[in-house]
Amino acid sequence: MRLIAILALLLLAGCCRDRHDLKPDLPGAGTVVAPEIVIVEKRVYVPIPAGITRPEPIAEGPIAQCFEVAAQRRAALERANGKLAQCAAVQGTEVQP
Repeated sequence: MRLIAILALLLLAGCCRDRHDLKPDLPGAGTVVAPEIVIVEKRVYVPIPAGITRPEPIAEGPIAQCFEVAAQRRAALERANGKLAQCAAVQGTEVQP
């Protein structure tokens, strides 16, 4: 196994020696490369306030309090929809440095 690996390395070692048409990637010592200005856009995301991301409590209770629990759940759903509207208002705004 080692003998085969050594033979393969010896055979592959001389593969590209006879190629004179290859040129190096780097410019020669006498060549001057002019610098070029490159503009890179950096995306910075607007932070969302912690109050908007806080989860809403889910109201629970016995069947006798069905209407009261339903009203509490509706209020929580309306608060959650308000938070989503606030997130949508913040999205796409510029970050202040």
